[in-house]
Amino acid sequence: MSLNFHKKYPAQKPEPEPEAQKQAATSAAQPGTTPAVVKKSGGIIFLKRGAAAKQAVQVEDAKAEARRAEYGRLRRFYIGYNEDSQITFLDGKLDEDGVLDCPRFMEHKIRIGTDWKNFACTAEIDTSGPCPICEAGDKASLVGVFTVIDHSTYTVKTGPNAGKTFTNQRKLFVAKEGTIKQLTKLAVKPERNGLAGCTFDVSRGSENKHPPAVGDTFDFVAKYKTGAAIAKKFNLKLEECQPAVYDGPEGELVYLPAAKLIELGIGKAHVGVGYEKGVNAAADEL
Repeated sequence: MSLNFHKKYPAQKPEPEPEAQKQAATSAAQPGTTPAVVKKSGGIIFLKRGAAAKQAVQVEDAKAEARRAEYGRLRRFYIGYNEDSQITFLDGKLDEDGVLDCPRFMEHKIRIGTDWKNFACTAEIDTSGPCPICEAGDKASLVGVFTVIDHSTYTVKTGPNAGKTFTNQRKLFVAKEGTIKQLTKLAVKPERNGLAGCTFDVSRGSENKHPPAVGDTFDFVAKYKTGAAIAKKFNLKLEECQPAVYDGPEGELVYLPAAKLIELGIGKAHVGVGYEKGVNAAADEL
């Protein structure tokens, strides 16, 4: 069946010219006169001005600072919804009470623009003033950190390294107490005696259940007694099988003091009566 796109319609009379256009045409035809401005419709207002422009600058400054702070440091282990991976823990011994011995700290996870970023809570480190992110209404979470080798394979899709494949990468495994308690039950098994040297298959459930970003199911695969055994199994250098240094000048975990957070517009500055809103997300967005 063919359609006729050339159906004829009666000629329509031209619509009368808007008054503004008439005035513009008349003015333009007269020498020495300034044409009237014709307001166009249908345009999209996309330019930021005033406070919105300042906030956009703060957002970009905060992102840039976070990138600089993370440059050259280990990335965090993350697994997507309904995905699987395999990891080997490089630390995580049991203490005398049978509890996983790992560094713990209070951490905020907030949205900056369209990105989610993690910041150490300053409240317990700098007692001279409140944490700006706490002041903005976000509640910090107690987390623990381990070092793992992520055995999944990742191929870069864009940028100068597009097409390059990475595997067996050393990463930080940062987890909340619920996950640490789950891992403790797995670590106390006599044949494991901790997480160090243990390989697990990891999976993360559906988005509807809000499972942790590090996964919510851990199936034991193997136990390696030494870093040398791990290096031999996965064809790595011995130094690639050592736990990370977490804090200090060369540490993997970045700490930004309260003054720096305020300078970047992250959180709220404590100034007595009234506060200035920063670039953190609203409480209902966290």
